[in-house]
Amino acid sequence: MCVARDEGMTKRKGKVPPLALSKVPTYSSTFAGKSSKKVEEMWRSETANSHQEEEHTVPWIAALTTYFSYAILISVGTLRDMLDSLLTILGWAKFAHTPEGYGKLLNDFQDFYTRRLYSRIQDCFNRPICSAPGAWIDVMEREFSEEQTSEMKLTGTHLTAFNLSSYNYLGFAESDLEMRDEVCEVMNRLGVSNASSRTELGTTDAHKELEARVAEFVGKPAALIFGMGFATNSTVLPTLVGSGGLILSDELNHSSIVVGARGSAARIQVFKHNCPVSLEARLRAAIAEGQPRTHRPWKKILVVVEGLYSMEGEICRLKEIVAVCKKYKAYLYVDEAHSIGALGRTGRGVLEHCGVNPEDVDIMMGTFTKSFGSVGGYIAASKEVVEFLRRSSPGSIYACSMAPAAVTQASLALRMIAGEDGTGKGRDKIETLRRNANLFRAGLQRMGCEVLGDEDSPVIPVMLYNPAKIPAFSRECLARKLAVVVVGFPATPLIKSRVRFCISAAHTESDLIDALRVVDEVADKVMVKYKWTGRPNVSPAAEVASQMQQHCSAVVGNWDAEHCTWRDSLAIEATGRFARGNGDQGSWKVKPGAGEGQGMILCLDWDRWPSEELQLHVMDSPRVNTPRKHMFKGESHIIPEAPLKCDFILRPHPDSAHHSPK
Repeated sequence: MCVARDEGMTKRKGKVPPLALSKVPTYSSTFAGKSSKKVEEMWRSETANSHQEEEHTVPWIAALTTYFSYAILISVGTLRDMLDSLLTILGWAKFAHTPEGYGKLLNDFQDFYTRRLYSRIQDCFNRPICSAPGAWIDVMEREFSEEQTSEMKLTGTHLTAFNLSSYNYLGFAESDLEMRDEVCEVMNRLGVSNASSRTELGTTDAHKELEARVAEFVGKPAALIFGMGFATNSTVLPTLVGSGGLILSDELNHSSIVVGARGSAARIQVFKHNCPVSLEARLRAAIAEGQPRTHRPWKKILVVVEGLYSMEGEICRLKEIVAVCKKYKAYLYVDEAHSIGALGRTGRGVLEHCGVNPEDVDIMMGTFTKSFGSVGGYIAASKEVVEFLRRSSPGSIYACSMAPAAVTQASLALRMIAGEDGTGKGRDKIETLRRNANLFRAGLQRMGCEVLGDEDSPVIPVMLYNPAKIPAFSRECLARKLAVVVVGFPATPLIKSRVRFCISAAHTESDLIDALRVVDEVADKVMVKYKWTGRPNVSPAAEVASQMQQHCSAVVGNWDAEHCTWRDSLAIEATGRFARGNGDQGSWKVKPGAGEGQGMILCLDWDRWPSEELQLHVMDSPRVNTPRKHMFKGESHIIPEAPLKCDFILRPHPDSAHHSPK
């Protein structure tokens, strides 16, 4: 970080960011003169009885095996490097090394990690596709060029797979005929690219229209769009905060925020992930201490958080963070790259989801690459801040502006989400996304996977931990025509590798349930059901057999289901799944009755509806050609739209081939 550079730029321009003028914080009043240690002790005494944040902890067996696996991989890689060095000295090296007299160009550990760990499983990453990133995609197949090299070549074939990888939250990335015609018309009129920055010839009527739509949609006076989402954060943050400023960043913020903060001349501190208590402690200590060495008050303090954390699937605790920022007069910058369009009743992001007024957030950032099926990013704030960024941010002054066709795509998607197209398509997409996300999350939890994140989040991470399970899970899923994204170091901590499922409104419920079956099979094979409790799928086979023998009843088979509003067939399979005649499915298990002498209980965990428990009874009426003389009966709960109470009865189907054990 170069302080002199920032000071020089400030002197040349003769201006300071409007954020420094609109609010003048009194940072050094309450805690002036107190050391950071005393402030920390004061904070601890005041928060001793406060709510403690629940941290994600790695199971000890997973941590142990993961560290052991990495130790083996690193040891073998080190031995291979030593052998390569020896071969180089002898002149027998097959591959080129650093020229004599030159320093090593690549970072030591990252270079080692890429060569000895990443290259072994690179077929699981950067997979090229040859179709639109819709619910189904065509994955171009590759293979290693040679056994001893890390290069990969295309085979010329492709595999159609169910897409759980793309950020296509609302399904706009597919070829929508209505939007495609308008986008193509704008491309024909304005060209493929403006070939210029926004401050020169890169602003068109489409750019102005999109900025007005964004500002109105998020509830801010003005907005500024950029050609790249990553560049929005990385070029705006250094423009807003310079020497004498402080950036307080969530410890799990996106790398674009990290790059932007490091590119500024400001001091950077991190607080515990999504923890308002930790943020308050950092703020109090920073205000009490002031700037390093001089202890002068900070010129400005900017708190940076994300609306939806893409690696954790967690939604920001925005209401509490806003309260802390207001209390200590700190500015708040919210990155809504993943939350805008995907969260909130009308898709207006984390502010709507958490019930926060847009006036309480100073700067709102978002991108068009996730929910809008386009590219680029935006900043929404006061008119003064937006105009300052328009004149000062490198992303606006020097970078090429957003392509006109991409601008139109984002504008049309935004119009549909806001309901300005005169239809309810946008609202339907938002509701479908929320329903799909919660359906898939519940299915993963029931099967025993360790699922991170919050309800309603379209990003659903599942922990893998062990490095060997990264390629195993990815390859097994692709072999079953399921495209997933696996994530490891350096995107995550070394022992917290995971698979990240991204849900879309373009997915159908039947496709998601089929995908859950595939994930269930792969999770069993790869052994990643770290949270298995017995509820998902089926009880252990021995337990089922024992219960069936004890109560003289066979569960597996075909049943006639009677409900107060419908009658249908129900097939219970030995695999632990059951299916109703109309296609609704779920998982089942059995357990003993609550009281002495009570029959066993059949638990039906529907994929779409609340779970039900049916108790074993003797059949109330004889059936012709039915060898089984028992039935299951309980209270129905599978009519969510009507609070009706009625019996849900399973009677053996006359044609069922299953018999009671003897």
